[in-house]
Amino acid sequence: MRKPRTLDSWREYNKVLAYQNTESFLESVDLNGSLEVALIYPNAYEVASASLSFHDLYARFNALPNVRCERFFFDRSFKKFYSIDSLKPLDEFRIWAFSVHFELDVLNIIDVLLGYKIPLLHEKRNAFHPVVVIGGALTYFNNALLSLLGDVVHSGDLTDEFLSILRSLTGKESRSEIINAFKEDPNAVEGEDFLPAISHKLSKSVFMTDKAAFGSRFLIEIGRGCKRACKFCVAGHTFGRERFLPPDELKKEIDSRKGQIENVGLVAATVTDYPWLEEVISYFSSERFKVSVSSLRLDSLSGELLQLLKKSGQSQFTIAPEGGSQRIRNSFSKGISEEHIHKALKMGLTAGFKKIKLYYIFGAIFESEEDRKGIVEQVHEARKMGYSQVVVSLNPLIPKPRTPFAELPMLDIDKLRKIEFELRNQLNMKGVKVDFESLKESVMQFSIANITSDDAIEFLENRSFTTERKKYLLGLARRINSKRKEW
Repeated sequence: MRKPRTLDSWREYNKVLAYQNTESFLESVDLNGSLEVALIYPNAYEVASASLSFHDLYARFNALPNVRCERFFFDRSFKKFYSIDSLKPLDEFRIWAFSVHFELDVLNIIDVLLGYKIPLLHEKRNAFHPVVVIGGALTYFNNALLSLLGDVVHSGDLTDEFLSILRSLTGKESRSEIINAFKEDPNAVEGEDFLPAISHKLSKSVFMTDKAAFGSRFLIEIGRGCKRACKFCVAGHTFGRERFLPPDELKKEIDSRKGQIENVGLVAATVTDYPWLEEVISYFSSERFKVSVSSLRLDSLSGELLQLLKKSGQSQFTIAPEGGSQRIRNSFSKGISEEHIHKALKMGLTAGFKKIKLYYIFGAIFESEEDRKGIVEQVHEARKMGYSQVVVSLNPLIPKPRTPFAELPMLDIDKLRKIEFELRNQLNMKGVKVDFESLKESVMQFSIANITSDDAIEFLENRSFTTERKKYLLGLARRINSKRKEW
C-alpha cells in the first residue's frame, strides 16, 4: 500500500482513519479474498454508514471466498480516496462498485472519475482503467445516465446471479473479460430499457458508529416495498410487492446482539404497515431497547408505538400530511383525511410529545394558493393544540419516471421561489421552524431523474463540465418541461 506523501494526503488519510476508529463491528467480515472490490458510497460518511445497502453489499460481497471488498465514501476535498478498512487508496482496486441512491450523488461519481482522469463515457476507457459497476436505488427508475457512466449497471436489488458472477472471477481476468462476465447478469442494463430485480432478502447493520446520520444504532429492515402507491413516490411503483421480516426472525436478530446494542432502528417504507407491529412493540417494551422508526403513516399510528418512541428518548415524532388540502392529498393518492391528521396530532400529545415534524410537498402543477393555505392552517392547529415546536419540512414536487406523475412538468423555479417566499412569510410564527429543500438541487434532481440518453451524452461530453454542470441541469429541466407543457 502506498503511504501518503503530501500534507493534503495525510489529512485525508487521517480523516478516514478517524472514522474507522469510531466503528464497532457486530459480526466478523472476512477480508482475505484476492479479488479486490472497492465499494463506494458516493456521499458523506455519515450518510454512507447509515445506509443499509452499504452494509448489506459489504457483508454479502465479503461472504464470497474470493472477494476482498473494502468501503469508500465521498468527500469533496478528497483526492486519493482511502479505504475505510485498510486505508489503501482507491486506484489500487480493480473493480469500483458504486451504490447510488440519490440523483445528486451521480455528480459525486463523476467527480471521482474526473479526479482520476477516467473518461466519463465507458466506451472511451482503456484496458488500464478500473471496471466501474453501478447499482443502488437510482437504478430502479432511470439508467440513461448511469448506463453511460458504468461499464456495468445492475438494476434493482442485489441478486444471487450477480453474486455468482462475482464469485467466478479470480482477479486475473482482463478488464474486458470482467465486463463481459458481468453482462451475463440478467439484470445488467443496456440503455434505457430495464426491469429492476426484486429480492426477498432484507438488510441489517454490520457495524455501528456514532458518526452515522441516525447515531449509533442497530438498523434492521423489517419491510421492503409499499402497498400505498402514492403517485409521487418511486418506492410504491418500482420496489415490488411488500415483503416483511417475520417477527420471530426479528427477535432472533435482536436477541443475538444483547449486550452489543441498546438502540434499534426499524426500517421500512412504512413501518406502521408491518403486520406484527403490536407484537414487536410489546417485545421491545419488555426488553427495554430504545427504538426509532424510519417512517410513520399518520392514519395507522398507535398510541403504544408513540409511547415506545417517547420512552426511547425521542423528543419529537414525524408525520407526513404531504398536502395542505384534501384535494391535493387525493390527487397524491395519499389516502388520509383531515380527521386522520387531527387524530395523529392528538395522539402525539397524549404520548407526551411537545415537538412534531410535518412533511409537505408543494408546487404541483395542479396546486392552487387555496391548497397551500391548508398547510399554514394545519401548522396553526398543531400550535394551538399544545405543541411547543412545529418543524415544517417543505419539498417541491419532483415528478419521477415509473410513477403516475412521470409525464408531469415540474413547476418553474421562479414560480417555486415565489411560493417559498410566501410560505416563509405565512409560517413566520413563534414555535415554528421552517425547512425548505434547496430549489436548485430539487430542479437538478428532476433533470437527472428524467434525462434521456441523448441528453445524458451531451451532459457528459460538456467540456466545461466542472463549472457549467449545474447551469446545464437547470436548463435541461426547462427543456424537459417544454415537452410536457400540453399537460
